Amino acid sequence: MLITTTDVVLRKIDNAGIYGTIDLVQLMIISAAYLSIPYAFLKKSHVAVAILSVRLPEKGAIFCQALGMLFCAAFMSAIAWFGFLQAEQQHQYGDISITLGLPMIYYWIPLLLGATLSGVVSIGLLINSLIKMFGLEQDPSNENRVKS
Repeated sequence: MLITTTDVVLRKIDNAGIYGTIDLVQLMIISAAYLSIPYAFLKKSHVAVAILSVRLPEKGAIFCQALGMLFCAAFMSAIAWFGFLQAEQQHQYGDISITLGLPMIYYWIPLLLGATLSGVVSIGLLINSLIKMFGLEQDPSNENRVKS
């Protein structure tokens, strides 16, 4: 945001902006977007449609969450895999950005890292949901009970 704002101000002042603004901003946007996805999954702060799940019994809602995490894990793993194949190809060809000549692999690294971490987090949340759904999770109210 600072780079774009400075570029616009400099263009208004003396009609000369920051060289390579588009390359830098694209790199920062892709980094911020893909590296924030695993964190959002982990904190469950991503956008969710809860029209049905709030009306379901607890086990039904947990099933919906498990199903969603299964789809997320599959989708993010596919992004990571096919992204890796494309990144490898562009790296072999020596592709670079238009203005600054940055290697395109710099753009792929945050995407691949974020997609992979998102897949791992999704699998962890899927396992957690399955544990809850099948009642394998220890009930904290039963831990402190005195056995008679």
